[in-house]
Amino acid sequence: MAAVLVLVAGLFAGAAGPAAAAVGSAAAGKPVSLISYNVCGAWTCQSSLADEDAWADQALQKVPDLGATDVIMLQELCAGQYEELMQRLGAGYSGHFAAQKSHPGCDRWSTAATPTTESTRIGQAVILRTGAGVVGSSVQVAPADPTGQKRLAVCAKGPVAGRHTLACTAHLSVDTANGDMHELLGHIEANAGGASVILGGDFNVVPDKLGASVAAGTPASGPLVEADAGVNTPTAAWNAAGAKYTAKLDYAFFSSEDFGSTSASVHDVQLAGVKDHALLRAKAVTRAPVDGDLTGDLRPDLLAVRKDGTLRLYPGQGNGRFDSPRLIGSGGWLGAVVSHRGDWTGDGREDVVARIGDNLWVYPNVGGGALGERVAIPNRETGWTGSAPRAAGDLDGDGQSDLIVRNAGGSALWLHRGGTPATGPSLPRAALSVGGVTNWADYDLLTPGDVTEDPAESGDENMADLWARDRTTGELKQFRSKGAAGLAEPQVIGGDTWNAVQRPLVVALGDGNDDGRADLWVTTKYDAATETGADLWLRPGTSAGTFGTPVRVGEGGWGYMESLA
Repeated sequence: MAAVLVLVAGLFAGAAGPAAAAVGSAAAGKPVSLISYNVCGAWTCQSSLADEDAWADQALQKVPDLGATDVIMLQELCAGQYEELMQRLGAGYSGHFAAQKSHPGCDRWSTAATPTTESTRIGQAVILRTGAGVVGSSVQVAPADPTGQKRLAVCAKGPVAGRHTLACTAHLSVDTANGDMHELLGHIEANAGGASVILGGDFNVVPDKLGASVAAGTPASGPLVEADAGVNTPTAAWNAAGAKYTAKLDYAFFSSEDFGSTSASVHDVQLAGVKDHALLRAKAVTRAPVDGDLTGDLRPDLLAVRKDGTLRLYPGQGNGRFDSPRLIGSGGWLGAVVSHRGDWTGDGREDVVARIGDNLWVYPNVGGGALGERVAIPNRETGWTGSAPRAAGDLDGDGQSDLIVRNAGGSALWLHRGGTPATGPSLPRAALSVGGVTNWADYDLLTPGDVTEDPAESGDENMADLWARDRTTGELKQFRSKGAAGLAEPQVIGGDTWNAVQRPLVVALGDGNDDGRADLWVTTKYDAATETGADLWLRPGTSAGTFGTPVRVGEGGWGYMESLA
């Protein structure tokens, strides 16, 4: 939520091992489609169709794939048009309509036997392809303009292509000096709550004026990118009936943290009496998640619990190094077992899982790695005290996030299979013993993701694997996942001086240097006599299943860390 809204078109000998350390490719993103259209429901530009039934029928016939569009944004829409269209779209869609005025021109579309002020309202609507329902909101974005119109921005919040999304449409006044863009961005800031953001509508400004007006607005939920930026295809006509479209006044924007591959096209669907506005269709693709990424920049990030009980986020740079830390937990984290791998809340972002005392919590990632209000994962009958649960990604290959849990005595390792996050984080199935070694208490569990390049025909593709560091001998083992069948026999992929005395902390975040191989980070023991050590070192994975030349990526101060994740 701290990013300003922008609208624009780093010792050891190498240890050989037989196992490949390639990071499996992330699941493909999902396509998202959007329509934004000023339908001119009243005034002299309204359609000459007889009634709301005819209008809704024509909308479904003329608008390309209207009944298969994820986000529908309509401006200058009469209440009757909205009601009739929602009936046609059916239970697979939910929307929000809001208006601040009525217009006699909406009589034509009124579903009431006798039109009333309520039934002839004219405003805007956002409709989402979801049967789960939406949370609607609106804000007056400016005082009444010279024509008496009170301009609204209307929003609907709900799931879009698996992401919790705030979709807003705006019908702004021609005079951008009146501050309507400020109000719009402020409303998004107040209501996004870390959700993905989609914004579209009739902005009534040409592109060279749009940038300046938006740049002057308040911060919002992540940078936005314009679909089809720079093309400037006209979407509106300023002159009388029959005129060609002469200006680009309609736009679609997507939060860049959540969407990519944007594009747009313009369609003249002729649902108005004159050439007033063309329909704008935009497309985007949800960004496929990257193991370990909390900030949304497709790079793995590091969490550190300091010995003062605070939690810090170190954003990855993509070269094995990290940016300066951010404080994301101000206290109470001492002794917590922290991990981050997988989306537990269904919004497309990787979340943080922590065992604190007897409880297991999911801390939702509300955007950029900031943490929202924690949600409990239902306890086992015996609780979680003394156990070491780690979010490991999808271990069983069913597409849901799972936990790998070392029991309190360390004698066993259990797989807790996650459920669909639509109703909240859950572990709906009985835990499975996955075997591996005799005593897990001697090991640090590491979650590098899918590193074994399972062939598709094996049925093991896209299943996360495990690494484990023997704290006494320093031996590093790799355990390939076999899904619900447990773990395969381990392969040794590292050793020598990797014991917990010389290397107190070890963590695997996935591919931190963008070479397609899972990497390892370790801290070194502080030597008081020489005042050296307590550094952070990167051990880059190699294609030969080894770890390459170490690189120091953090100098001093890492002795203050209780754990890394």
